[in-house]
Amino acid sequence: MSGENSTQISFKYTFKMSDSKSFDFEILLDSKTLTYQTVNSGARPDWTDLSYHMCENCALADSGLPACPVAINLQDIVTTFRSVVSYDLVDISIMTEDRTYSKNKVSMQSGLSSILGIIMVTSGCPSLDYLRPMVKSHLPFATINESIYRAMSMYLLAQFTRVKHGLDPDWSLKGLTDIYTRIDSINISMVKRLQAATEEDASLNAVVILDSFAKMVPMSIEGNIGGLDTLFWPYLKDAAESEPS
Repeated sequence: MSGENSTQISFKYTFKMSDSKSFDFEILLDSKTLTYQTVNSGARPDWTDLSYHMCENCALADSGLPACPVAINLQDIVTTFRSVVSYDLVDISIMTEDRTYSKNKVSMQSGLSSILGIIMVTSGCPSLDYLRPMVKSHLPFATINESIYRAMSMYLLAQFTRVKHGLDPDWSLKGLTDIYTRIDSINISMVKRLQAATEEDASLNAVVILDSFAKMVPMSIEGNIGGLDTLFWPYLKDAAESEPS
């Protein structure tokens, strides 16, 4: 595992299958940039070509890159689990430097969704880079409401950071809606790519889970999913009410 002063952050996933087989998959990220440290063999199957089901308005379309960096980094884990069915139940543990998370009887699609999500946002896609700060405090097995809370908090902290650097903030969260609208398009294209790389549906449905979250965030900004307004009632009181008499 990475130490406190290490140049890498480690997430070690262990999947224990119902037939007693066990698969380990370690994600290594640069500790400063949170960039995924590529470990694949260098092979580049056709479904990783940048032009293969390219995302609408792909930010790398004119970059000259031959392959989609997200697809390249997903290929190892997708290949490992290409024959796994989405509803197969597994026991999963995730070991990090600070703690270990574990959950038993998790659907394979849910477990893969967690690991695919990290790889996708740290692989160098400019549209997905906006979610990279959330990886620093990655929360495996997060609920929809927890994920929405984290996404909104991350974005608002990003606006505070912009102000400190003399840039205009977006307190309306419109930019967050725009980010997740682009991510929705990316997820749709990624499912089409993975259809050419898999025999069963675990990886496909893992991306579908990520996409359902991408659709929920804009809805939560417009409404009150999870009771966020109610949660922050102490901050909604008139200033005069909080002053001592």
